[in-house]
Amino acid sequence: MFLNALDSLQINFRTMSMLLPVVAILLFVGLQVILSDRKILLFLTRHGSFGALCRLTRKQYRKTDSDTRFEAKEIVGLAEGGDVEAMYKLGLKLGAKNDRHFNTDKKISMMWFKKAARFGHEEAKKLIYSSPESATKVHESDDTPTDDPFAELQGMIGLDSVKTTIKDIADRAELFEKRKKAGLPVTQPSLHMVFMGNPGTGKTTVARIIGRLLKRIGYLTRGHVVEVYEGELIGQYIGETPLKMHGKIQQALGGILFIDEAYSMLNAKGDKTDFAASAIATLVKYMEDLRHDLVVIVAGYPKEMMDFLKSNPGLASRFTEMVQFDDYTPQDLTKIYLTMARAQYYKLDAEAKQALPDLMVAAKNAVTEHFSNGRFARNLFEDSVRYLAARIASSKSDNREDLVTIRLPDIKKAFDKLIEDQKVAASFSGKDSHTAQ
Repeated sequence: MFLNALDSLQINFRTMSMLLPVVAILLFVGLQVILSDRKILLFLTRHGSFGALCRLTRKQYRKTDSDTRFEAKEIVGLAEGGDVEAMYKLGLKLGAKNDRHFNTDKKISMMWFKKAARFGHEEAKKLIYSSPESATKVHESDDTPTDDPFAELQGMIGLDSVKTTIKDIADRAELFEKRKKAGLPVTQPSLHMVFMGNPGTGKTTVARIIGRLLKRIGYLTRGHVVEVYEGELIGQYIGETPLKMHGKIQQALGGILFIDEAYSMLNAKGDKTDFAASAIATLVKYMEDLRHDLVVIVAGYPKEMMDFLKSNPGLASRFTEMVQFDDYTPQDLTKIYLTMARAQYYKLDAEAKQALPDLMVAAKNAVTEHFSNGRFARNLFEDSVRYLAARIASSKSDNREDLVTIRLPDIKKAFDKLIEDQKVAASFSGKDSHTAQ
């Protein structure tokens, strides 16, 4: 009996050993089927799986020629290896329409932007901030008695018409404060403003300077700037919108409420259409009631801003100041680049310095819509330094002159990369949501 049981046990072991490979194959196939399901991959990505995000991205490859497919795989491979610039590029490409490497998928696009932002990519952070999920940014006015915000404004490159307009506003605010102190009759001026212009033209920077300037004059008690976006002002249910708007206005009281891309409220659909109208009506009321210690600035593209002002009968009359931010000229962009380089103790060799103005002209000609202006100059400088760093690492040089000199190949490589990114970003911004100002 014992021998029969032993024989039976040996047969079972042999059967199990034969079945194990089959079971393993079935488990593997089943796992692949599970991991190819979009909902499961999205779930895993939201819970921190980088591999799931890469799998989702690979499923968006366009059916195209082998060379283009190879390029797409190369970008994903770089991102998978930790290249933050490649993560940002994937965000742009997956968010754009008619990209030659990937099909459009806004969810995956935003996931890549968040991943790049988490690793410190500044442009990715701006795109995240311009989404409805963004958090309010508060810029405090912390000047010392020796700081001069007006001198800082005058020191900005370009913006001649903006400087003239802001000086006029400051002069009127100062006259009001002096008459009030002298006991003369005064009428509280309304200094609410509309900033119109393309991205990267200095709108947010100028808003912060105005806050400090009006605080110094005495028109505002704090001079801080509360920067908000449409998604932070519109509620999800009846009665929530006025509360959200009231909360942001109270937070900005004594300073400036800066609403970037305010016209985004007009894009609300369904029930949110009424919520958007409620937000604008609430804003109009508080702009009048609290104008003694609050300045509201709305900013964005010129055409869209005019549509926004027409959306409520009382809105346009509340904004007394229309400030136009013109695009930077190629000469301005060249000055911005050189100023940044000097500030960080870099210099350009003769070839690079001679080519830089022509590259700025070429950039403006190449990207005719949603050009990022000063942001382009800053990114060109930062990417030039990246290529300089790669060149130094390759040559293993520690010569001081090499460490501070940006050469023509560094700038040209940075230029080519940025032009491609700008074109994709313009497509992404123009079709969906504009880049942060």
